[in-house]
Amino acid sequence: MKAEAIKHTGLEEAHACIKSTMAGETVLKSTLREIYNWEHSITRSQIFSIQLTDVLSFVSTHLVRHVTTVPFVMSKREDRGGTGEENRYTLVNHRFIANAEALLNMARRRLCYQASPETREAMIAIKEAVRLVDPDLAYYMVSNCIYRGMICPEPKPCGNYRVRRFMGEDDEISAMMIGAGR
Repeated sequence: MKAEAIKHTGLEEAHACIKSTMAGETVLKSTLREIYNWEHSITRSQIFSIQLTDVLSFVSTHLVRHVTTVPFVMSKREDRGGTGEENRYTLVNHRFIANAEALLNMARRRLCYQASPETREAMIAIKEAVRLVDPDLAYYMVSNCIYRGMICPEPKPCGNYRVRRFMGEDDEISAMMIGAGR
């Protein structure tokens, strides 16, 4: 499988969006790394095309589940070049258009060790392709447990990291958050 990324917008577009929402010179000196760290709407100003070549069909299906992307997946219908013998292990081409926020959300779920190994491998390839065109965004493309400060939201943690499962109201972290007025 091969992954390629094209970035269509840059810091100038982010600054133009900031001018529409905020005032002040300090904000206009912001870097993309700072903007991605904020996680505000400006993050969505950064647009990417991702091309996956020869990806497993079921991995493509996993990626299509991220509804904030615009996917284009090779059809395997017989009247479109398919043979009728395709299955979940058939290789397909998958292209999608996504903003930075969508890529961050996708990474949080697909870099998780509970994702299928093949899907995780595809997400690692996507992250590496993004790193070539936007290293600041790739820096923030991490699994959910890392993003959440080593707390796993999965029903069954993978065990690869020393993380605690988020349990809800009885959890110590929840109690601290409730006590802090959150």
